[in-house]
Amino acid sequence: MWKYIDHVQVSTAIRGHQGQWDMPYHSHVSIEISTVLDGGGGFAWGADEEAHVLEPGDVVLIPSSILHRFWTKGAIRFAVLHAGHFNKEMTELFHTIVPEDKPRILHLSAMDLDMYESMFRNWLRAVSQPLREREKVVNTWIRLFLLTLLQQSDAKTKPLSVMNAAEYIRTNMKQALPIQELARLSGLSESSFRRLFHETYGVSPKQYLQQARLTEAKFLLRSSTKSIQLISEQIGFLSIHAFSSWFQKMEGTSPNEWRKQQQGDQLPL
Repeated sequence: MWKYIDHVQVSTAIRGHQGQWDMPYHSHVSIEISTVLDGGGGFAWGADEEAHVLEPGDVVLIPSSILHRFWTKGAIRFAVLHAGHFNKEMTELFHTIVPEDKPRILHLSAMDLDMYESMFRNWLRAVSQPLREREKVVNTWIRLFLLTLLQQSDAKTKPLSVMNAAEYIRTNMKQALPIQELARLSGLSESSFRRLFHETYGVSPKQYLQQARLTEAKFLLRSSTKSIQLISEQIGFLSIHAFSSWFQKMEGTSPNEWRKQQQGDQLPL
């Protein structure tokens, strides 16, 4: 559902498409900021016939009057913001991030994307109700979005930092990436990566993975009705026996008993 803020000519929404979708070439007098939250698709602009593949975390920033199109062959969900008639300060801030004559695609890490989506949903709630000083509130929010993108956006070609590597470990615990590959993506030697990781988190990457798995396992055992088998698979174990033995070693009790202590005997295992 679109929400329109008439006074400062802003329209905003979280949109979704479940199947094939194509928005042909078009342009706006406003600027556009479209952020892929889930799924993926394609983007092209002007005379640029090359398809730019979009994935979760990609932010497409489009100056006014630029012909562009979006499409997808599967499901996609994205947050979109159109805004027009910026004041001088806001215009200069936008063009600090985006050239005046062409779009730019930035990429938010998974952590930053979660923060951005949470902020965007708070923005939608804010503008859906009567507001005092509405124009000031809207301008403040848009400035916050732009400053967030300026500070936290990350080019796809930039090597992983140690913090992004840790985030990758947390979000990909089903398929642990070899240390040498994490080091390569971080632009570091393996020894330097191990040293910097330990300095940052106080544990080795392998220990960090184990902690992340344990935290996720305990969360799922406590707050969901998922079976032990499914939980073990979800955090990267090949068998329920391996998971149960590991959990027993880490917590001194079996997953079943730990869940019973947390929830009682009400949940199916």
